[in-house]
Amino acid sequence: MKKIGFVGLGAMGAPMVANLLKAGFPVASYVNRSRDAMERLAPEGLEEVDGPATLGAWADVLMCCVFDEAQNDQVLRGDGGALAHMRPGSVVMLMSTISPGYCKALAAETAERSIDVIDCPLSGLPQGAIAGTLSLMIGGASATVEACTEVLAPLGVVHHCGEVGAGQITKLANNAMSIGTYSLLLEIRDFVEASGLDVGSFMETLNQSTGRSFVSQNFPLRPGRLQMRGMPAKDVGTCLQVADAMGLSLPMVQQCFDAGTAAAHKGGN
Repeated sequence: MKKIGFVGLGAMGAPMVANLLKAGFPVASYVNRSRDAMERLAPEGLEEVDGPATLGAWADVLMCCVFDEAQNDQVLRGDGGALAHMRPGSVVMLMSTISPGYCKALAAETAERSIDVIDCPLSGLPQGAIAGTLSLMIGGASATVEACTEVLAPLGVVHHCGEVGAGQITKLANNAMSIGTYSLLLEIRDFVEASGLDVGSFMETLNQSTGRSFVSQNFPLRPGRLQMRGMPAKDVGTCLQVADAMGLSLPMVQQCFDAGTAAAHKGGN
């Protein structure tokens, strides 16, 4: 079975590793931010190595499930990075939500050493990571994706979106939709409450009507008002940057981003 190097044992990564181990794959990682997940997963078979260089030399598939491009670069190209030690025929799997341009540039770089890259951002929240039902939005060559099918199966459902970068386009579009829907729902709840209606009753009606969505059916996904910090700021901001590079305007996405950014600056709920 393919040996899997996994970087990023966070809320999504740790249960993904647990499912890979349950499926019988040899999995190794190193302590990136905290030892907690490593200690929890060691009894299940997770092997600990001393850093990205060792992990890159060991792995057939290197899964990077970190926050942004800077963190991916640190893992892959930083001091003692994994990429310089990976073997021809191995695969880098970019599971962060990042720009398609970053993925394409990395794929062009690694192709010179016969190392394949696929982008595989995830959707489904930690609950999906635990259940192994994530939506895996993949960009990459068909042969590479096919070769990785067995290691992806324990994680969720594969959606092959196109060539390298296509998974990121799909994920950025998905996140802009879900974050924008969340912002709209907050406004509508204010409208209903100001009208003197019971918001809970409204939500029950909404979720049996045409306005329902994943966001409304799982509300609240997060506490408080939408603020463009952390993941929402990164993902919606990246979506706007990619659209701008295409010469495309996304006015509703921009309005959501601007409103969330203003709320973050005010620091309120």
